[in-house]
Amino acid sequence: MDCTLFLVSNLDKETLKSIIYEIVCDTVEDKVTNYEDFSRLSCKYFTLDIETEDIISIDFLREEYGMKINAEIGIQLFGKLFEEGLEVLFKIFGNILMVFNPDMVFVENGTDQIFRKENATVIINTKLDQYQKKYLSNKIITSLRYPYIFEQLSN
Repeated sequence: MDCTLFLVSNLDKETLKSIIYEIVCDTVEDKVTNYEDFSRLSCKYFTLDIETEDIISIDFLREEYGMKINAEIGIQLFGKLFEEGLEVLFKIFGNILMVFNPDMVFVENGTDQIFRKENATVIINTKLDQYQKKYLSNKIITSLRYPYIFEQLSN
């Protein structure tokens, strides 16, 4: 599964990468390898590519989601451990929210909003396909550890 987490962060790029690395290491109960000065993190569940400078179509993304996005985390979940990896990933998202509370948008397939966090609320998209609905369980959602509502989001 290919997905992306777009962030609005007030952290400088090195601090952001370092904090995300620490969060991933604390959440993943296995080895996490970093490459290219923490721009790529890899573990048995997924690879994360953190981009803070050359975000493709940044102006379009900012307009599309109505947020001042300044970081992009490309995520490649490995199929063999998909379900377990997705649970770990959502725990990481919850930890990111607890540590530095950025606004964020999580998308699959480049455009399908799965959830977004703005202000003090996570909005879970109700306009999902049957596959997305299946993996977006209550257990996964509550691992964000943040107040949430259900609402139809544009895709």
